[in-house]
Amino acid sequence: MRRPSLPLTWLGLAPFLVACASEAPPPGATGGGSGSAGASTGSAAGSSGTGGSAAGRAGASNGTGGASGAGSAGVGSAGAPTGGFGNAGAGAGGVIGAGAPGGGSGGARAGTAGVAGVAGRAGASGGESGPGTAGAGGGAAGTHAAGAGGMGPTLPPVTDYTKSGPFETTTDRNVGPGGTYTVFRPSTLGEGGFLHAPIVFGPGIGQQVTVHTTMLTNFASHGFVVVGCPVLNGGPGDAANRKTMQDGLDWIVAQNSMAGIYQGKLYADHAVSMGFSVGGTSAVEIGGDEAVALTVSIHGHKASAALHGPLLQTTGTQDTVGMPLQQQTYDQSQVQTFLGTLTGAPHQYIESNGGGEERPAILAWMRLFIYRDEGARRYFYGDDCVLCEAPWENPQRKAWPP
Repeated sequence: MRRPSLPLTWLGLAPFLVACASEAPPPGATGGGSGSAGASTGSAAGSSGTGGSAAGRAGASNGTGGASGAGSAGVGSAGAPTGGFGNAGAGAGGVIGAGAPGGGSGGARAGTAGVAGVAGRAGASGGESGPGTAGAGGGAAGTHAAGAGGMGPTLPPVTDYTKSGPFETTTDRNVGPGGTYTVFRPSTLGEGGFLHAPIVFGPGIGQQVTVHTTMLTNFASHGFVVVGCPVLNGGPGDAANRKTMQDGLDWIVAQNSMAGIYQGKLYADHAVSMGFSVGGTSAVEIGGDEAVALTVSIHGHKASAALHGPLLQTTGTQDTVGMPLQQQTYDQSQVQTFLGTLTGAPHQYIESNGGGEERPAILAWMRLFIYRDEGARRYFYGDDCVLCEAPWENPQRKAWPP
C-alpha cells in the first residue's frame, strides 16, 4: 500500500528553514516524537531509547495530537541526531512536533524546520522507540517505532558530491518484474533504522542500464536503492517505455510491505523517478505517481505530468535535439524546476564518463530534497550556484522559493 504523496509546499520550502541552536539539545527518544506539543523553541528533551548505534536527540515544535495533528503558532527548532542516519524533527507553526532519533554513523546534523500547516512525514528510528519526556512549556512527546512519524531520515553531510557515499554497495541482477531489472543498492539495508529512498531509472533507447553502472552505483553508495529498467525500445513518449518504468516503480514500492530484504526499509513514499533520453521522458510522465517525491530528466525529451515534487532537468549546448525539447518540458512544468545546461555536452554525455559533471548535480538534488542535505543547496540557489557557473551556463529556475 502506498503512503500519502509529499506536498509540494514542504518539498519546496522545508529543506531551507534550518533550525539552528548554539548548543545541542539533550539526548532524545530514538523513536522520535510526533505527538504532543514541545517547546516553541524546539528544546524539548526526550529520554534515550534502546537499539541503534547511537542515541538520538529529540527536538520538538508546537505540534499537538498524533502523527498529523496541527500545531499552534510559533516556530519550533529541530534536534540534532547524534548518528548521521537519524531523523530530523522540527516545525514552524502548524507543523507537528517531531523528535530526531539517531542511529547509523557520522557526526551530528541539525534537523530541518518544517513549513506552517504541513503534517509530519514518516521517518526512520535509530533503534527501538523510546518515550519522550515533557518539553519546556509543552506536553510529553509521543512514542513510536521506525516510520511512524517525524520528518524523515537524514544522511551524514558530505563536502564533495563527486565522491562515493558512506554505504557499501552491491548489484542484484535479473530481479523485479519478469526477472528483467537490475538493482544497485547498499549492501546492508535498514542499518540503524535508516530508510532508503527508491529510484526507478530508465536508460536511453535500445540501451542496457549497465551503461550507467558507475553513476547508479554512486547513488546507491549514498543510500538510494536504484531499480534499473530493462531496455526501452520505444521512442519519446512511447507507452511501453512508460509501462516498463511504472512496473519497476510499483514493484520496488510494494517490496516495502512484503517479506524480504526490503521490508520496512524503504522510504517508499519518497521515490525518485529518473531517466536518460527516452528514459528521462518517461521519468517525467510517471512523475505524477503518488509515491514519487522527486523527478530527474537527464537529456530527456518533451514531456509533462501532474508532478507534485520538484523537477531537475539537465541538457547540454551540443544536444541539438534534446536541448529544445527539454526547454519545452521546462516551459510546461508547474512545479519547482531547475534546468541546467552543461557547456559543450552532447546528448550522450553521461554514457561514457560515469555521469561526468551531471552526476554530482543530480546527487545533490536528491540529497537536498529527499534527505534535506543543506550542503547541497549551493548547487542550485543563489547567483553563484554551482550550476550557475562554468562549466554550466544559462541556469533556469521556476516556481522557485526564496
